[in-house]
Amino acid sequence: MNAKKKIELISEIIDRYDDHVCFYCGSTLNGDMENDDYDDGYSDDWCPDCCKGIDPDNDWEDACLNVIDKVIHDEKFKP
Repeated sequence: MNAKKKIELISEIIDRYDDHVCFYCGSTLNGDMENDDYDDGYSDDWCPDCCKGIDPDNDWEDACLNVIDKVIHDEKFKP
C-alpha cells in the first residue's frame, strides 16, 4: 500500500476514534447502543455488526494505535 493511501486510512481511523465507532466497519459499538440493543455479555467496545472484539482491555487509545500500527506495517486491515 502506498504512503498516500496509508495516510488516508489513518485519518479515517482517527475520525472513527473521535466518534467511538468500530475501527473496522464504522458501526456503532456495543457501549453506544440503546438499552434494548445493548448486550452486557460483551465489552462496550465490541462491534455487533462485524463482531470484532476491538478492545479487550477497554483502552480505546491503545486499540486505535494497534489499528494504525496494522496499517503502517501492511497487515490485513480494511476499515
